[in-house]
Amino acid sequence: MIKNKLNLIFRYIKYYFSALPKGGFGIHSPFVYSFVTEVIEESLPYYSYNTIEHIRQNLLRDKSYINVTDYGTGKSCKKQICEIAKVSSKNKKDSQLIFRIAVFAKAKNILELGTSIGTTTMYLGMSDHNSKIISLEGCPETANIAKTNLKNAKLSNVKIITGNIDNTLYDALKEMPTIDFAFFDANHQEVTTIKYFEQCLSKVNKNSIFVFDDIHWSDGMDKAWKYICKNSKSVVTIDLFSMGIVFFNPELNKHNYKIKY
Repeated sequence: MIKNKLNLIFRYIKYYFSALPKGGFGIHSPFVYSFVTEVIEESLPYYSYNTIEHIRQNLLRDKSYINVTDYGTGKSCKKQICEIAKVSSKNKKDSQLIFRIAVFAKAKNILELGTSIGTTTMYLGMSDHNSKIISLEGCPETANIAKTNLKNAKLSNVKIITGNIDNTLYDALKEMPTIDFAFFDANHQEVTTIKYFEQCLSKVNKNSIFVFDDIHWSDGMDKAWKYICKNSKSVVTIDLFSMGIVFFNPELNKHNYKIKY
């Protein structure tokens, strides 16, 4: 555990001193400059933020326990909902960025791998009430919490599919004509991340955007991110350390960016 934390600190230091500063300085692509300054660094509140953050606060106060099944580690254990909301859910800053990216993409067909208790799922659902979101979650009890949260947020455009994503992703992709936006936050292992990425490539269009969570969380995820960046279909990639963003538009020049966030 200590070794993993030290490696994470080392990777962050390496990222920090090699990343471009905020404000779009040093970015020569007009498209990427616009995306960084108008999406990543956007600070104005959106109408949906308060609704979702109110639900998050209720989750952070919920001390009840549920059985959590983790197909990535193969382990099951009891956890408090407040702990899941604090540790496992994406924080407010990242969740709201995911929302803004989905809005930017004008995403109508959205895929989420890893629902958890539904915080980012709500943000995706709020990005466009006419969009269709399929969210995959391995753990039945966390999925049930997410369904309750979606109901409280009055969102009806999300379908949660429960079960091992190794088995459910194939059928989910058959339901989707294309993927406009995908958020990968499930099994944080190198081989599995690459496998899910390659499966989803069959549904990309030139305006698709993929976002990967915890790209430097471990040596394996670090390697998976490097693989994704080198893939011939990945045209522009942006490394924010906590997340990685992939664009597939062949009209852009291939480049891998590291940007302070």
